[in-house]
Amino acid sequence: MTTRSTRDEGFTLVEILIAIVVVGILSAVVVVGISSLTSKGNSTACTASRDAAIAGSTVHYANSAAYPTTFANMTSATPAELVLPTSVTVVGQVASNGTWKLTMTAGASGAVPTYVCS
Repeated sequence: MTTRSTRDEGFTLVEILIAIVVVGILSAVVVVGISSLTSKGNSTACTASRDAAIAGSTVHYANSAAYPTTFANMTSATPAELVLPTSVTVVGQVASNGTWKLTMTAGASGAVPTYVCS
């Protein structure tokens, strides 16, 4: 029969604490990486909606010989000249989904509207 020494019975407290610290550091790095990806995704979503609104303005002008003054002018047409994602709410000249906001400024004297993401 073989006898086991007390040294071979498991991990020491120091070894377990080191493993916990390493796991904590790795999880902190992952959380920081994910949060930067989320903000980049929100910025990209707003830019995509802005580009769609610019295209919708052009379609609205082609259909009615005037540029739109609100988002409702483009979204209520049949067929719709601008289709935004379902999570986006539109109030007058502002389209938003809670994490970004797209503001439309009507052009002076019927000029092309401008769009700004924030």
